[in-house]
Amino acid sequence: MSENPTSAPRRVRWGLIVALVVVVGLVLAVVLALAGFASLMKGPAVSVKPDSTLVIALDRPLQELPPNPLFTEFFKIKVYSVHEVVAALDRASVDDRITGVLLDVGAIPAGFGKIQEIRAAVERFKKSGKPVWAYFESAGNGGYYLASSADKIFAPPSANLMLTGLLAEIPFYRGVLDKIRVEPQLYHIGDYKSYSDTFMRKDMTEAQREATNAILDSLYGQMVRGIAEGRKVTPESVMAKVDRGFLWGAQLKEEGLVDDLLYRDQVEEALRKANGNEEKWNRVEMDQYIKDHRVDPSSKARKTVALVLASGGIISGEGEGSDGGSGGNVGSATLVKWLRKVGEDKGVSAVVLRVDSPGGSGLASDIIWRQVQVLRKSKPVVVSMSDVAASGGYYIAMGSDGIVAQPGTITGSIGVVSGKFVLKGLYDWIDYREEILKRGANADMLSSGVRFSPEQEKIIEGQMRAFYQDFVAKAAEGRKMSYEDVDRVAQGRIWSGEDALKIGLVDRLGGIPEAMDLAKEKAGIPKDERVRVRVYPRPKSFFESFLDGGAEEVVRARQIRALPPELATAYAEYEQLRPLASEPFVLVAPAGLPGALAGPAR
Repeated sequence: MSENPTSAPRRVRWGLIVALVVVVGLVLAVVLALAGFASLMKGPAVSVKPDSTLVIALDRPLQELPPNPLFTEFFKIKVYSVHEVVAALDRASVDDRITGVLLDVGAIPAGFGKIQEIRAAVERFKKSGKPVWAYFESAGNGGYYLASSADKIFAPPSANLMLTGLLAEIPFYRGVLDKIRVEPQLYHIGDYKSYSDTFMRKDMTEAQREATNAILDSLYGQMVRGIAEGRKVTPESVMAKVDRGFLWGAQLKEEGLVDDLLYRDQVEEALRKANGNEEKWNRVEMDQYIKDHRVDPSSKARKTVALVLASGGIISGEGEGSDGGSGGNVGSATLVKWLRKVGEDKGVSAVVLRVDSPGGSGLASDIIWRQVQVLRKSKPVVVSMSDVAASGGYYIAMGSDGIVAQPGTITGSIGVVSGKFVLKGLYDWIDYREEILKRGANADMLSSGVRFSPEQEKIIEGQMRAFYQDFVAKAAEGRKMSYEDVDRVAQGRIWSGEDALKIGLVDRLGGIPEAMDLAKEKAGIPKDERVRVRVYPRPKSFFESFLDGGAEEVVRARQIRALPPELATAYAEYEQLRPLASEPFVLVAPAGLPGALAGPAR
């Protein structure tokens, strides 16, 4: 019996239809499942009860960019951005439902800039007449420096405090490189530009020692004065306590470092009574409070200021990590995209560029610098410096309409580094062989298999000097200083924010609010007029982060958190430098800085 010739195509068509229905059904099922999962992830609606205490846990990482929602929602790892903490405190100061704040502090993994930003927000909150209490069980320099801004400090009878002072641990790898027969051929312009010395030397130069000691003096003085003012004691008495190093239990109260020794439940009971609650203590965690927008001082604002976040090492192209920065790098293409976006947005009156970067690629820094100049033609750009804005971090800031830094910001480092690592000795040692054939006298200039020739060294030095001169000239133009005056304070030297103000590298001391005020001033907006703040990059949703590879970032971060502090720091430095391997000019601040990489909580 012969088959109908039209039946085969009909079966194929029906097969395709069935397959299409199955695929569409699967897609709908996945979408519905994801939507249901997303609704579960949202959790219950936020409810802020009257007479509530805002609880801010500051014993965890503080960053500039919005936290990855995979951390906060899926893995329940609470990570706060500085802007979130500051905004929550400022909003709570005018929220009648909030009657006080409890700071839960510990060994805060943050630098001076971020901690001073939050200290200032605490001081503004206290002006509302509402109390701020701090509680710690185990704290270091940074945690206690922050806690000292509170009205009262409490700790349990078994608490410990490592108020040890500041430490700069400057690494030198030359001995290690010699052992594995790797020869660093690195060069720098600037007497104080010491980053290359990390690999070229086994000890500090006198110039590096001078600059580092000046930073330590400045930051230590700020910490001592801040604690003394907060605890209403003399700086000398604070230094005496610091020199004791490790204090615990009853010693904390005897030395006046805490107001009383209370367990957490006793602190909560005291807060309940202070708030006038007869039944129970009402509290709201900060991560929940920031989701409640019933009290928003800027809700009726007519004008908008963009807050553009640039956090991490500076590299060419797209940044690594979610949103081009939270994984550790600021990509020039990514940041330029954001700056262009706010430039084209007619609803944005001014821009605050928040910089937290030790630098990176010279090329990428210059590309970003140029976009800042383009943006300034349409609206004012003011820079707010966080923990560190040095070398390339200063490069992208210097051409703005104004620079605001915290007293403890690490900045400056106007200098340049270039060179390569020669692996010929290592190759011979492990009996690896390669033969080099070339066309062109300098085809092997960047090869790791051969040293620079004398002629190539002259080429490198000439190009570096030209880049340095351009760096200084642009800084002089941006800061309205002479070339000679900038060159005198440049030379690769790092400065604290308070010292940078004295020599003209920054305009004001303060944080994001002060930068906002300056941006409003430049835009002709009255100082007392509230503005809406629009943050770039915008926080990603849970699924946006997942689709953009955020899960990989979470896994890597969890692995790093398990490392000893020294290895975690070394890995962070490696990740920062890895993308710079192919860059001819590197603008990076020296490693091991107090308040920059390690922070005062160490």
